[in-house]
Amino acid sequence: MSIDIGLRSFISYIFSNPWFLAGGFIFYIFLYIVSVYFFGKKLGRNPLAKDYRLSPEPCVIDTKARDAVLKQRFKASQVPEKLDVIVIGSGAGGLTAAVLLSRAGLKVLVLEQHDQAGGCCHTFVEKGFEFDTGIHYIGKLQDGTVNRTLLDQLTCGQLRWAQMDDAFDQVAVGDTAKARIYKMKSGDERYVQNLKELFPEEKEAIIKYMELVKDASASMFGYSMLKILPRYIAQFLVYSGLYKLVLKCYRKGYTDTTLQEVLDGLTNNKELKLVLSYICGDYGVFPNEVPFMLHAALIDHYTRGAFYPVGGTSEIAFHMIQSIEKAGGKVLVQAPVTKILCDSSGRVNGVQVGKNDCEIHASYIVSDAGAVNTFKTLLPEAIAKSSFIYPTIAKVGSSVSFITTFIGIEGSSSDLNLPASNIWHYNTDDISKALEEYLSMKPEDIEDIKIPFGFISFPSAKDPIWEKKFPGKSSALVITLAKWEWFSKWKDEKIRHRGDHYEGIKDIIGRQMWQQCIDLFPQLDGKKVYLEVGTPVSNQYYLACPQGEMYGLDQGKQRFSADAAWRLRVDTDIPGLLITGQDTLSCGFTPAVIFGLLCASQILNRNLYTELLKLRKMITKIDSARKIECLKKDE
Repeated sequence: MSIDIGLRSFISYIFSNPWFLAGGFIFYIFLYIVSVYFFGKKLGRNPLAKDYRLSPEPCVIDTKARDAVLKQRFKASQVPEKLDVIVIGSGAGGLTAAVLLSRAGLKVLVLEQHDQAGGCCHTFVEKGFEFDTGIHYIGKLQDGTVNRTLLDQLTCGQLRWAQMDDAFDQVAVGDTAKARIYKMKSGDERYVQNLKELFPEEKEAIIKYMELVKDASASMFGYSMLKILPRYIAQFLVYSGLYKLVLKCYRKGYTDTTLQEVLDGLTNNKELKLVLSYICGDYGVFPNEVPFMLHAALIDHYTRGAFYPVGGTSEIAFHMIQSIEKAGGKVLVQAPVTKILCDSSGRVNGVQVGKNDCEIHASYIVSDAGAVNTFKTLLPEAIAKSSFIYPTIAKVGSSVSFITTFIGIEGSSSDLNLPASNIWHYNTDDISKALEEYLSMKPEDIEDIKIPFGFISFPSAKDPIWEKKFPGKSSALVITLAKWEWFSKWKDEKIRHRGDHYEGIKDIIGRQMWQQCIDLFPQLDGKKVYLEVGTPVSNQYYLACPQGEMYGLDQGKQRFSADAAWRLRVDTDIPGLLITGQDTLSCGFTPAVIFGLLCASQILNRNLYTELLKLRKMITKIDSARKIECLKKDE
């Protein structure tokens, strides 16, 4: 009894004196670093030791030449021998890891189930029109930024970026025929000043909101640390409760407080609340459910402006694949991985491709196929269920699905005066209520659908060389949220043969979404020459999303809890298996790329983010010296 009382007193003393606990934690980290330094795995080769940029060449627009890179069909004879790494999926995270690992001297094979590589970066051409499928704009790509430096290295400097319009996003509120338009301007100061001009009576609320955005966005680093720190240190932080003291995002409640709660505490102006939360479609969670930290990080990502790849979004994969091949790797399509293979000890050691029992072995498997596919379908059930990641998948759940209407338009973007910006339309200023009511619709009522929200994008206006590829033509996408259950009964039907009922529903949706375009851009009336609607079952077929989901796992509060944060990481507890892509940090292109880099870091046992910062510093000096030299010559 006395021992029990003494133990409880000791524990009580520790937790009532958090700095004592912090000191113990620091000592633990010191011991860990010492053990890694003296007894850890050998460092791999540094793939960021030099500048890989070359002088940019003109974009390749020849279809056959592009297909030769993006559509290399799987054949067993093309698989390199003695593989070190197999990457499942060719999204941004998987390709990033593959480029870096290949350059570090590892033999890498990327396997893609679709008929072309790129994941959500891929494009397709129908009836003479090209459409993007997942990347509509990216922020923080100015020269010299960390993101730009990394992408330049991954693509040998061949991937160029076009800045979109100064007003990169436009918010349309109310009936589309007479909508009120609010433009989001580029630049930290201009972004804020523009909001003040739009809502002059709400200057104080806007200033406070932007202060919170900056603070909450910066705090996301702490959330990331639970994924980057060695697993046992992250676990210790979470289970001891120490994370609440040392990580700002949890200490200040930015992961528990919703966007709606923040806005309600700042203003009663419903229209301002809508304009400040318009971007919720980029993470697929309502304002009353999304953690303020995630929203803040996204706002901060775009305030300086938005960019689009010159030549279209397939340029990303097109140039990354060439980097992989130059380093001895291979990217093959129409190669659906049906199983992840494990040895008797539980270590992954290969994959099965297709249904013909073609087995390919490697020391490491990197899955860019999503957590649900990886743990619910590909891994042996017993091994998957033994992982600390498995229960988290059910707790977090999958993100919402979506419908995309692809529209081909007669006339060039310049002639039609189409903007290189995105238009977010809401028919009401109460986003959460409208979307909740919309998504509560039952499958049998789908024919009476009334769409309250639409995201409109014109890829043809964003790409400066579009006119060279498709003269006299323009393309538009209109995207809205959807439920998998509305279309799931057609999931097993053959594509393009799902019947009149399915096609009839698509027609109803397509006409509504096209009408949104015409109302906002009357000059488009009578210009439509092609229209196709992609549903959640289309997403499942082309992108291998189990329920047609938009962003992998859900982006709600549970996803950003400390417990989920340390579990959803690149290094799993299954030996030899790593995961990358949207299910590691958060949704979006940039998080996928950064965690592709961290995935490569794990395999190489080298901090590649630090190496990237070193390389960036070196490049900045070199580029500055070149500019000075050029100026001297001009004189």
